[in-house]
Amino acid sequence: MIEVEKLSKQHKKFGFKLFLSYITFTLLLITSITIIHIYLSEDLKLHKFEREVTLQSDEKKKEFDSFFKKRGDAILAIARNEYFERFVEDGSYNYYIDLLFLTLMEANKEYMQMRFIDKNGMEKLRFEREKKSYEPYKTLKLQDKSSRYYFKNASLINKGSVWFSPIDLNIEHGKVEKPNKSVVRVATPIYINDKFEGILIINIFMKDLFESITKSVIYDIYISDSAGYYVRHKNSKYNWSLYNTKYRLDHDFEDNIVYQIQSDATIGRVLTNNIYVQPLSLGNQRFNMILVETDKSKKEVEENNNKMIIAILIFSFFMSIIFSIIFSNPLKHMYEIVVTQAEKLHDLATNLDKKVQVETLKNAKKDRLLQNQSKLAELGDMIGNIAHQWRHPLTRLSLTLQNLKAFHNKGKLNDDLLNESLNTSLYQIEFMSNTIDNFKDFYKKDTNKKEFYIIDAYESILNIIGPMLEHKNIQIEINDKNNATIYGNKNEFSQVLMNLIVNAKDAFDENSIENPKISINIKKIAEKIEISVQDNAGGIPKHIINSIFDPYFTTKREKGTGIGLYLSKAIIEERMKGKIKVENKNLGALFTIYI
Repeated sequence: MIEVEKLSKQHKKFGFKLFLSYITFTLLLITSITIIHIYLSEDLKLHKFEREVTLQSDEKKKEFDSFFKKRGDAILAIARNEYFERFVEDGSYNYYIDLLFLTLMEANKEYMQMRFIDKNGMEKLRFEREKKSYEPYKTLKLQDKSSRYYFKNASLINKGSVWFSPIDLNIEHGKVEKPNKSVVRVATPIYINDKFEGILIINIFMKDLFESITKSVIYDIYISDSAGYYVRHKNSKYNWSLYNTKYRLDHDFEDNIVYQIQSDATIGRVLTNNIYVQPLSLGNQRFNMILVETDKSKKEVEENNNKMIIAILIFSFFMSIIFSIIFSNPLKHMYEIVVTQAEKLHDLATNLDKKVQVETLKNAKKDRLLQNQSKLAELGDMIGNIAHQWRHPLTRLSLTLQNLKAFHNKGKLNDDLLNESLNTSLYQIEFMSNTIDNFKDFYKKDTNKKEFYIIDAYESILNIIGPMLEHKNIQIEINDKNNATIYGNKNEFSQVLMNLIVNAKDAFDENSIENPKISINIKKIAEKIEISVQDNAGGIPKHIINSIFDPYFTTKREKGTGIGLYLSKAIIEERMKGKIKVENKNLGALFTIYI
């Protein structure tokens, strides 16, 4: 009997240990969750960075592309203006065109110059402003621009096309203008009656566009040219570094990052967990917009992550104490129940051996019964399979005996006929005997296997069911150009072929096929042998084609056992390590075996 006093002491000790166990387990759980959270947070930060930076870079690329699309549309609209065409043709409407150019310059503060240059390269009309904030004005100091690259390039493009110059700093008198003015030239050729008359060209300040697409509170945004020099830098003193400081990408980024930035990729991509590059292009000019997460943004994410970890730790710690107290309290009641049940446990212990012996005998009896049932089921399967395989040899043997009797009654029985019938009968009996051996071996782990010719297996079953096929006018063709061999048990493989041929014969009978035909094709494909058996019996209904290899599934009612195809699949896939499949093709069923 268990003493109550002793149980009480044990209860107190156990309660304390349980409380400590809960605390320890919870702390370990918290530590694990924290480590996992830290690990996953890095991955989450990367996905968050990729998601947000992709959206922002796409918007900035759209802004960049839209800027030039709108300027191209604008210059084409001017070129198609009826009054401008008359001005180009004969100089008329010059006051109206002056007003048009002045209005456009007023409406578009980023326009630095608007000019019409005739077919000889001479400026005929020129409006300009010194800075974006200045008022535009018409200048009478017109120059010969026939040797300038922009006149030559714009003159060569098709009517209705727009030419963009490379974005660069404005150059006056062969020198870069100070302070720097980044500009791009947009031009289109002017044709009157399909005759080239000059070009319309607009010089556009690019400072505002670059400032707009590099403005961000989350990222430091750089723009570099194809040579690695900066066009825009977070530190303005490095802007247009090709002409000023010669400051390059490799001053800010590692060599492998620089290589990736200057690769030929045409879409935006993440280079590391805080660097993203977005290619920008204008004609043949290529820029790279590089977005780098700012230190401030990274610090904010890190601080938020740390706050979350601390909150989880504090919450989990207090919850662990609460749950430890809650789960420890029921122990007192548990031990009281233990004391009240002590006597019952003592009685149960004294009688336990007897009950165990009785239950052991019952379980042993059940085990023997289950073993016998299992053996009977296995024996039933074997007998059913043997019956399925013996049906046709027995029929053939019966017919042979009946023929002997008939010839004897008619007095036509001679030695040759008798010997032929005896040989046929002995062959049937030997095949039946081999069938029994095959089934006996099938249920053993080891079987005799060797390499054999497929055609030999086919001819061995044709000797048995050949006359039956001829009687049914079933034409059977076999194509084995390579005289293929496979490794396995020849008799088992013969059973598979026989099952497929006999099933096709039954389908011919059931569907009353006029010209029944079975084609067997044997091919060698790479390291595999493919054996296909095709009939023209109408095929297998779609609703059962996936079930025909199931055990005991049959469509022959009382004539079938549902064992043949199941056994065939077991032989091919389990014993020969191959594959068998079925499909409907060419008005019949096609069984394909891969060994």
